[in-house]
Amino acid sequence: MSSQSIQEEVAKMGEKLLTKLSQIPQADTVEIISFTIIIVFIAAVLVVAIIACSGCCCTNKKRRTTRVQPKAEV
Repeated sequence: MSSQSIQEEVAKMGEKLLTKLSQIPQADTVEIISFTIIIVFIAAVLVVAIIACSGCCCTNKKRRTTRVQPKAEV
């Protein structure tokens, strides 16, 4: 995909999102609840990704690793 087509797709998705957001005051309860669930799911995925990245990549502590020794013969 070229960068131009990617930009067009992102622009289309943004327009659809703005259309949905502008129609929320006139929407029925089921649409509002489903839209809220989708937004909460996306936010949860982003929060988990940020926590995972900050835990793995941004720590300055050097963790002491325990070496696994073979079990002694009985």
